[in-house]
Amino acid sequence: MSPNGVRRAAFAAGARRGLGVVVAVGVVLGLGVVVGAAMEDDSSASSSVSAPTPTAVDVGFSQDMIVHHEQAVLMAQLVRDRTKDAKIAALAAGIEDSQLLDIGTLRGYLTLWQAPTLPAGPPMQWMADPMGGATTMPGMATTAQINALRTATGTAMDRMFLDLMLRHHQGGLAMLHDAAAHAGTETVRALAARMAFDQQQESQTISQLLAAEQR
Repeated sequence: MSPNGVRRAAFAAGARRGLGVVVAVGVVLGLGVVVGAAMEDDSSASSSVSAPTPTAVDVGFSQDMIVHHEQAVLMAQLVRDRTKDAKIAALAAGIEDSQLLDIGTLRGYLTLWQAPTLPAGPPMQWMADPMGGATTMPGMATTAQINALRTATGTAMDRMFLDLMLRHHQGGLAMLHDAAAHAGTETVRALAARMAFDQQQESQTISQLLAAEQR
């Protein structure tokens, strides 16, 4: 192929990758609008049935879980394209995709309820047991740990990611179980229950990968 042909092929490949990123971001950002519109349509379908009113649990859980999920997405993105292990790359990509969709859904709920996206006070105050006024949600990695993951390489990076993500998933279960039991709307209860199931399944996968790393 001529030099001009090579440059044209490279440009086309880059354009396709750029388009894929734009489409993916648009899907996530648009999901909140779709969720809100669908819920609004459902609530107006029958004037004789009032839509469930969100409680402090619905709002607080949605706000806190956005923050919790965002860190999981960040850790997955730091590892997904740098690991040499195909199984870890697939795990990271799956976590990134599913939790970005969850974030879009939660943002849609908060927009529909006209509630802020971020909590105004300490986390987990909406829970039946707010964990003694903790200032950090369980399972959250520290800034130092995130920076260490950012600079780690090879098998050390893989193990660090698996350790941090396992703790992150397990730490979030208390919030998910609380919301699944006590949220005021069925949609949030169902979403929290589904998230808990997904994270327990992923935790099993992570534990298996950690066991394989130790062999």
